[in-house]
Amino acid sequence: MFFEEKMPRYNYLNPPEDARAPQEVRIVDLKVEPAPDHRRVRVMVEITPFRERPDLTATLYQQDEEVTSAHIVENIDTHLAFTLHIRNPSDDPNYVLAVSVHYQEYGEVDQRSISFSLPPAVQE
Repeated sequence: MFFEEKMPRYNYLNPPEDARAPQEVRIVDLKVEPAPDHRRVRVMVEITPFRERPDLTATLYQQDEEVTSAHIVENIDTHLAFTLHIRNPSDDPNYVLAVSVHYQEYGEVDQRSISFSLPPAVQE
């Protein structure tokens, strides 16, 4: 289960034994939880332990057009959760979330995408 156990944060003085070099850092798991209001999407990402802090980019697309994105610079966690906000929801409930892990020196080292549909909107 995601976030089931407490995960240590990045510590450059004492990296975990299984920490990977930048070129070997990978996305282990990617999940989305759309909000019923069609204005928010909770994103959960798990990456492998790392020796150097990676950058992450999460981009939400609809019909190949970027809807919103978030950039995380020099991430310190292997388990991340954040919310993307959809400013102008459309009638089309279908989206694609693309997340990439990258380093300034090495470029993109991993990328994963997930397609999903928003649930029927809840009327307020």
